[in-house]
Amino acid sequence: MRISRSWTGLELTLNKLRFLAPLVLMMVLLQAQAQAQVLPKGVFATVNGEPLSENLLEVNLQANIARGVTNSPQLRASLKNELIGQEVLAQEARKLKLEEAPQAKAMWQQMQLNYLAALLLSNHAQTNPVSESQVKLEYEKFTKEMMGAKEYRISIITVPTQARANALITQLNQSQDKGLFAKLANVESTDASKGQGGQLDWLLPQQMLPAIANVVANLSKGRLSAVPIQTPSGWNVTRLDDVRNYTPPEMTDIEAQLRQAAAREALSNYVKGLRDKAKIVQ
Repeated sequence: MRISRSWTGLELTLNKLRFLAPLVLMMVLLQAQAQAQVLPKGVFATVNGEPLSENLLEVNLQANIARGVTNSPQLRASLKNELIGQEVLAQEARKLKLEEAPQAKAMWQQMQLNYLAALLLSNHAQTNPVSESQVKLEYEKFTKEMMGAKEYRISIITVPTQARANALITQLNQSQDKGLFAKLANVESTDASKGQGGQLDWLLPQQMLPAIANVVANLSKGRLSAVPIQTPSGWNVTRLDDVRNYTPPEMTDIEAQLRQAAAREALSNYVKGLRDKAKIVQ
């Protein structure tokens, strides 16, 4: 009889728990809902009463998307957690008055200067789009600047040491084999052009490294550089294969580059105009 009464009491306790469980769950949900409802509009969280805005979250979300991160609930949750953590740290920094240090004030001022300057230039570019006449003017300037320009077709063999480059120059000068340069380039060159026998595309002087451009401009067609030319990639045995007059591309073929150039010049003129009007004392 005692065992029977004991099990009966246990059953009554379990029945009570089954009855109370839904009520407890409902209270928890209602409490969570009530806590969510106290957040001001446009705020995703508060930290010690300080609001963190949805706009702040959106700025960080778009920055991540721009870097190729996929937009997802997990990303939003991660960013929220990160921003909350940053706000906790920022509040502690303000509590310690770290922002009042002279260096901190200077760094904060520099951050503001950078941001406001970029904001102004971006706004100016958006509100003053490049016109067709500006593109045409930029093309006319380009063709005038490039009038009489030459393009060069060169071949190179890039090796790690000056001694090896000198040995290759000697070998090439002593050989009558016109295909030797390509053979040596394919075997010894560390440049990506080795698969083409060392030959590069047609290049303007400004498209070459200055050290190479200065030598190529004084070479005769088919001649090698007298000495190796040092560049960051190594020591270069250089041969001038051909020269031709430069023919500018049609305006429509380089319109994107022309628009960029026109936009840069417009911004430069805008900045100069602001500086000219500013009262500056040094």
